Amino acid sequence: MTAYEANKSVRLLTYVCCPNSRILAAAIPFPADGLATGQLMLESVHLTESGSITQYWENMLQSGSGFHLPVRISRAADHDTEDMIFQATPFHSPTGDPLVLVTLCSQLLQDTTGPDEVARSRAVLNTAVDAIVTIDSEGLIVSLNPATVRMFGYTEQELIGRNVSLLMPEPFRSEHDQYIHRYLDHGIPRIIGVGRQIVARSKDGNDFPVHLAISEFSVGTSRFFTGIVRDLTDLDHVQKQLLQSERLAAIGQMVTGLAHESRNALQRAQACLDMLTLDLQDQLEQLDLARRAKTALQDLHRLYEEVRSYAAPIHLEFREHDLSTTWRKEWENLTSMRRDRHFVLTEDVQCASCRCEVDIHRLEQVFRNILENALVACGDRGTIHIRCEADSLDGHPAVKLSVCDDGPGMPPEVSSRIFEPFFTTRQKGTGLGMAIVHRIISAHGGTISAGTGALGGAEICLTLPVQAVHKR
Repeated sequence: MTAYEANKSVRLLTYVCCPNSRILAAAIPFPADGLATGQLMLESVHLTESGSITQYWENMLQSGSGFHLPVRISRAADHDTEDMIFQATPFHSPTGDPLVLVTLCSQLLQDTTGPDEVARSRAVLNTAVDAIVTIDSEGLIVSLNPATVRMFGYTEQELIGRNVSLLMPEPFRSEHDQYIHRYLDHGIPRIIGVGRQIVARSKDGNDFPVHLAISEFSVGTSRFFTGIVRDLTDLDHVQKQLLQSERLAAIGQMVTGLAHESRNALQRAQACLDMLTLDLQDQLEQLDLARRAKTALQDLHRLYEEVRSYAAPIHLEFREHDLSTTWRKEWENLTSMRRDRHFVLTEDVQCASCRCEVDIHRLEQVFRNILENALVACGDRGTIHIRCEADSLDGHPAVKLSVCDDGPGMPPEVSSRIFEPFFTTRQKGTGLGMAIVHRIISAHGGTISAGTGALGGAEICLTLPVQAVHKR
């Protein structure tokens, strides 16, 4: 086995070169039979298509802007070649000397040739999910890859020359330079050589979890650090969902057992109260107490059922359905709740169709809860407005619905907690209705939010994908 074959698993090679392309140092050395310190980089690197890489190199030195291209590397020892992606980024050492950081990505290209190879190579580089950032000993960014731009939202020009702490929230932002100086002065690493999970901050101010791995290399007396950043947002979301599912399963088992054991006792108490009511027809005060006791038992039974419903796994049966049919049906089902009260339901359908693939029964629960809350909030009279329009969700067609009322509105301290289990502003209620609504919409792959609407009252906005998520 040659040194090259033994090192074939290397996917990212990093070099620091002089402006004339002479290699000064390597962060991850190439095999002994390949590129080496002191060698001219351009002598072993050739474009996979016609033309010379020298022209790109000279343009980079003049403009100060880096470039990346698919190249073919020639190995001196066995005269074999390897297709790689070549990225060059100019920067300056702490002493002001002009240098070039070169990265070679190996094992990422298919073993094919032809006019599509360049497009494939660029697509691989542009869709890489890991950000790669190199900084100097002062913490200033000297190079970055396209994934860094996508992950953090900054342009390359906005980051080059800036302190890397720009990509961190407090307190890491204020303490980062101290970490570097402590390591340079005392050799005490906090993260170098050991990957760890931290929090990063994008340009728009959003914090998100990442995994960071850092390596170090030197050029003469100058020291540099290369960090590979992987976004863990999706993994973190999946872990939270799994934890939530485990908690709900435990609650469901507990409540199911409790309800089973309590049902017979509740039924006996209900039967005794029914018999007692017959004997108290001429005693109004005692009859009122009996009715209150019956109401309390019914509330307790309803609480058991709602907790069980919230904690139970949600199994959906998707069918194509017109959402307007469901909200109109539930509005009619609430006729008794609107009796002797003056309410108007208005609609504004802005899209050609309100049809989505949904679980009809579950969507009936959603609209029933939302409309009930609106009726309670408005008092004896009011207007409830439903708007439906086309939208997109994660790049897929979707339908967006907003349900507004002209009640007193929803203050921020309520809207931020309305989907929490057992949170309620009503004297009667379990606080599970909107939590169940949130679970149902999330199970459909949709989103839901609460706030203040155009009518001045509360507004519930939900977005549902047109096609069921399991069909994508």
